[in-house]
Amino acid sequence: MSEEKQQKFTAKVRRGLVWVHQIAEAELAKKKAESTGARISGFTASELQDVEAALTWIAQNKESGPPEAT
Repeated sequence: MSEEKQQKFTAKVRRGLVWVHQIAEAELAKKKAESTGARISGFTASELQDVEAALTWIAQNKESGPPEAT
């Protein structure tokens, strides 16, 4: 893959991460709000840590702003 194609691909991925982050973060917040107590239905403690770590990574690697249509 040429350098230019690689840069375009990386930019598309980063724009896509904006959408993924918005949806996943909203769903996790909804699940946390619906949960009673410390446990979240459908998640083990390890899975929840993985999801939160993934959201942190996405937040650090996504572009700012909404994704553009391509």
